[in-house]
Order: sequence, then C-alpha cells, then structure tokens
Amino acid sequence: MPESGPLDEPKAPAFERVSDELKTILGSAPKFYLAGAFTRFPVQFRRFTTGPAAGKYGVDLMAQGPLMPSLVGRVSIVDGTSTLLPGGISYHNEYRNPETDRQEPASKALIAAYTLAMLTIRNRCTRYADGIFVAPGALRLVQRRIAVLADG
Repeated sequence: MPESGPLDEPKAPAFERVSDELKTILGSAPKFYLAGAFTRFPVQFRRFTTGPAAGKYGVDLMAQGPLMPSLVGRVSIVDGTSTLLPGGISYHNEYRNPETDRQEPASKALIAAYTLAMLTIRNRCTRYADGIFVAPGALRLVQRRIAVLADG
C-alpha cells in the first residue's frame, strides 16, 4: 500500500503486484507499507485533528496490522547532483492491539517476514561498502558516474 499523503477516507489503495500505476505513485511518493501473512488485523487509520491535514486520515503504524514501513530507493537531485537515496524496510518492536488497546511485542511471524525481505534484498544487491548494498541498476548509475550515493 503506497502512502501518497493524507487521505479523505480511512482506506487506501492496495496492490498485490507491482503495476504501472503503482510505479507512477511510488515515483512521486516513495513511501509504502508491506502487509502479508504476518498481518493479523486490517490496516488501522488515525484521523488528524490539527494542522493542514486536519480531518483527513493516515495509516496508524503503531497499531497492529502490523505493517512494515518501507521506502523505495531512488535518484533525486541533492545540491545539484543526481544522488541515490536509500530505500529500506523496517518494523516496530511493539504494536497496539486494536481489540484490547494493549501494547504487544512484534510477532515472530513479522520478524521472520522482515528477515526474509532483508535477505532477499541483500542477495539481489552488491555490497558496496560496510553495511551498504546497492541494487544492480543503481550500481551501474554509480559506476557510470550518472549518480552518487547519498552520504551516510
């Protein structure tokens, strides 16, 4: 599920596969959420009560699902230079159970899904430096000096 900003209703588009529509959305709003077998509850939303988004909705990341917040790695202009910005996947150590309103630790299923996602990414990337893995297409951009890696 991509996050393209505050929503008018407490629901958001979900995609089973990468489509041209999803690519277009992620091109301008690179934040998205992963759900899967580890997701126990429907996506939870919160209503904004103040600020420019007052009256609109956003995903409540601290409530179970749970969901894994994610970010697409991408090229962006930083100080006039084409720069590869990092992507990533994460999870929280605790989530609020929407039925009991109590905090619960991240499930073993969530941690296993996160671990598998990270291993899959690392196996498809090249170690560029300590703790930095670069996807093949991004590595070609760096090697051809079309883009530079973002600083730490």
